Amino acid sequence: MSSCTHTLATPGDTILTLNNPSAPFAVWDEAGSDKSAVNSDLLLSTTCPPVTYRVSSQHLIQASSFFKAALTGRWKEGSTGPDKCHEISTEDWDAEALRIVLCLIHNRTREIPRTVTLEMLCKIAVLVDYYEFHEALHFFASLWMDHLQCSFPTTYGRDLMLWICISWVFKDATIFKNATKLAIEHSPGKVPTLHLPIPESVISRFGA
Repeated sequence: MSSCTHTLATPGDTILTLNNPSAPFAVWDEAGSDKSAVNSDLLLSTTCPPVTYRVSSQHLIQASSFFKAALTGRWKEGSTGPDKCHEISTEDWDAEALRIVLCLIHNRTREIPRTVTLEMLCKIAVLVDYYEFHEALHFFASLWMDHLQCSFPTTYGRDLMLWICISWVFKDATIFKNATKLAIEHSPGKVPTLHLPIPESVISRFGA
């Protein structure tokens, strides 16, 4: 299978390669426990080929302190290819979520969806938290959350945990309060993080 390339900047001076874009995300079983060891069906799933993104280092540096450290100074990450582009690799993210985030960073607003699924929004939130893109994504994140609130869960489950993650990353106090209240009242015991960026100080309040 051939790899896919997205061009976000022309000319772009950085090639970002996403390996293993098919990695399982926030895996949940019916008992509500973390699946730190992914089940055999997922392990046997076909690994997708790498996805590459041609981007602008200046856009990344301006939007993210993570990339500022990676692309400048003595902390410089990656290497330089034969075309003198910076080469950076990452892994396990969702390819479409990363494309959406990078489109926003590069001001390609016509390519940004006005609505996304809850699953996609959480995948975007995880990227925002990891790469510190909070400021750049704040406006669109608010639009996406507003659209999804009509389907806010009323019971404890995976969707609720996705909402907790999203509201924590994007600092929506109202949604976070409602989601954590529901989890505290209805979770049967220890709540799994699903490997989402939810602090232990939050998780420890559930099922107490």
